[in-house]
Amino acid sequence: MSEKNDNQPWWQQFAKKKHAPSTKRVPDEALSQNEIAEREAATGLPQDTGKSAKHDGDTGEKITSSRGRASSQRKRRPPRKRFQKFAHDDSQQARPTLVVAGRKSPQGMQIPTWIYDTLVVRVEGEPQDGETVAVVSQSGRFLGSAVYNSQSKIRARLFSVDNRQFDDDYVEHAIVAAWNRRRVHFTLEDSCRVVYSEADGLPGLIVDKLHDVLVVQLLTLAVERRAEAVLRTLRALFNPRTIVVRRDVQVRQREGLPVGESEVIGELSLPLQVTLDGVTYLCDPVHGQKTGLYLDQRFNRRLLIPYVAEKRVLDLFTHVGGWALVAARHGAQRVLGVDSAGQAIELARQAAEAQGLANVEFAEKDVFDFLEELRSHSSDPFDVVICDPPAFAKSHKHLQEAERAYLSLNYRAMKLLPVGGLLVTCSCSQHLSEESFELVLETAARNAHARFQIVERGGQPPDHPVLLGFSESRYLKCLFLRRVE
Repeated sequence: MSEKNDNQPWWQQFAKKKHAPSTKRVPDEALSQNEIAEREAATGLPQDTGKSAKHDGDTGEKITSSRGRASSQRKRRPPRKRFQKFAHDDSQQARPTLVVAGRKSPQGMQIPTWIYDTLVVRVEGEPQDGETVAVVSQSGRFLGSAVYNSQSKIRARLFSVDNRQFDDDYVEHAIVAAWNRRRVHFTLEDSCRVVYSEADGLPGLIVDKLHDVLVVQLLTLAVERRAEAVLRTLRALFNPRTIVVRRDVQVRQREGLPVGESEVIGELSLPLQVTLDGVTYLCDPVHGQKTGLYLDQRFNRRLLIPYVAEKRVLDLFTHVGGWALVAARHGAQRVLGVDSAGQAIELARQAAEAQGLANVEFAEKDVFDFLEELRSHSSDPFDVVICDPPAFAKSHKHLQEAERAYLSLNYRAMKLLPVGGLLVTCSCSQHLSEESFELVLETAARNAHARFQIVERGGQPPDHPVLLGFSESRYLKCLFLRRVE
C-alpha cells in the first residue's frame, strides 16, 4: 500500500496510478552481425539488437516495440456505434429522427424533456405531427423516444428513454402503470390525480379522479389522437360514473388544437360533492378552473391542522374554500375566505352551510384590493394568514412581473400578523424556483421589518410526482412561516 500524502485531496490517493516504466533492458548500441551469429548459435534464439523492429521466433511476424516506428499488426476493434440498438433493430420500422443539441453544464451535456425548436440541429426523415420520433445527440447517441409537433415551440416531448412507439398499446400500459404507482397511497374510492403528463410518460395528459368522476385534459396533439385508447383504459380501470373531457384549455392552441366545449360522458349533476380528509367540497368539473378542484394541496392542508385551534384565520385566494374549510373544521375561532371568482365563492358558502360550519364566512373581492382596505382601516389582527394564489408567472417572460406580485402580496400579508402569527404562503408558478421564491419572501420580511422562521415545508403530493431532470414538473412550493419579531 502506498504511503498517504497529506498534501493530496483524499480522492486522489485512491486514483489508479500510472504503470511504472518497463524494467526490461534495451541494449544501448546495436550488436554487430558476428556477435549476433555467435549468440544465436549458443542459445538457439534470435537476439534483440536494440532496433525498433524484431521478429517472433515462432511465427516470424514483425513485432514493434514501444520505441519503434512501424505500425502494429493487431486488428483494432471497430468503434462502438452508440445508436446501433435503435438503428439496426430489424423488428422496428426506421423512424424519423431529431438530432438535438443539449445544454452544457458542469455535470455534462443535459438533454431536456421538452425539446424546443432552438435545440433541434436537424431532422432526418419525415416526422408526422403527433407521432413518434427518435431523439439522438450530435454524436449519434440515442437519447429516447418523443412525440413530435412541428406547430409547437416545444418541437418534441420525450416520453421514454427506450425505443418505444407512442401508440394505443403504449398509452394503455402507461396509464395502468401510473395508477399502480398511486395505489400505494390511494384507494379506488379516493380522489387523486391518476395521470400527471410527462411525469408519467404521457405528455399532455392530465387525469383527475374526483370520487367516481374522472376529469380528463387532452393538451397535446399526440394524446388527442389517442383519446379513444385513453378513455377505454380509464373505463376498464375505474368504471367511472362520469368522464368529463376538458377541451376548453387555452394551452391547446400552442399545439394547433381547437379550443372548444367540455364533453360530458355519462350523467353528472352539478355541483359535484367531493370529500377529502373529512372535509366536503363542492366543485364544478365542467366549467371550473383546471379540473374543478385543486388536489395538489391536500397533504399540505393536513400540516395546517395543529396551528388553527381557537385562531383567527384569513384564507386569501380561497377558490372553493380549500384551506378555509379545513381551518373551520378543525376548531378555528373565526375564518374568512376571500376570492374574486363569484362562482367559486358561492360553492364555498354552500359547502360550509351543508356541513354546519358557522365559524367561516366568504367574501367575493379582489385580494389586493381587500388587503389595501385592511391596511386603511383598523381591524382585529389575524393569527394565521394563508396565501395560495394562482400562478403569477405563466411563462419565463413574465417572471420578473410575477416576482413583484409575490413580493407585494407577501409583504402585505406579513404586515397583518402579530409576533407569533403564522403565514402559510404558496406558489404554483413552475418558472419560479424554490430558491427564488424564498428570496422574494426574505425581501418581503425585510421590507415589513419582521423576522420569520420556516416551521414547515410542503410540496407536491405523491399523485403529482416530480420527474427527475424535468424541472417543469416541479411547480408547487409551500412554506409555513412563524413571525418571531
